[in-house]
Amino acid sequence: MTGAPRPAGLGGRRDPALAVACPHCRTAAGQACVIPANGRRTKPHPSRTAAAQEARTAA
Repeated sequence: MTGAPRPAGLGGRRDPALAVACPHCRTAAGQACVIPANGRRTKPHPSRTAAAQEARTAA
């Protein structure tokens, strides 16, 4: 496929931690955590996972 938009339902499962901004690396909600020095993606930081859990229990 060249230039065709990808359907919204395709792709892997999104991590629920992406629903909140990361207090460690300061990436926005919906964006993956990154290493600030080189911009490579990482797993969500533990502080982001904890913030997402707290947001789910508060709601």
